[in-house]
Amino acid sequence: MRNFYIFEIKESIKKITKENPYELFHTLETIYYQKKEDIETSYIFLKQLIEPIKIKELDISLFKNFKENYFYTKYKNIHKMHDIYRKETSCLTLFRTYLKLETNVVKPRFMEELQKNHNFFICDFEEKDYFWLDSLELITIG
Repeated sequence: MRNFYIFEIKESIKKITKENPYELFHTLETIYYQKKEDIETSYIFLKQLIEPIKIKELDISLFKNFKENYFYTKYKNIHKMHDIYRKETSCLTLFRTYLKLETNVVKPRFMEELQKNHNFFICDFEEKDYFWLDSLELITIG
């Protein structure tokens, strides 16, 4: 199971880090592994890098896109996909500062919707994996 943390990066930060995303990943990773007593300072620093996510708009968009899908369920800000044919189990949880995507596949269906009009930067801190979502080529299934 992979745990992706998805951040909406400010446009000015994206311009600086687009060609060298490791610096952005390393900064976010440092914030992620901060001690509890440093959480306030880390949050202030994080706010300088990210845009708040408009979770209500994103929540509605995800629901409209997937509501006809037999394998999709939603409860509050949690969206789940359990597609037995694609062998995909994914859970996307929406927060104002980030999205958390837990999945067992490399390219989950939720990323198709997330790819639209966002500066999303994706990190898997445990696997040391990171990328800009717009650089990922997704296969769209009709």
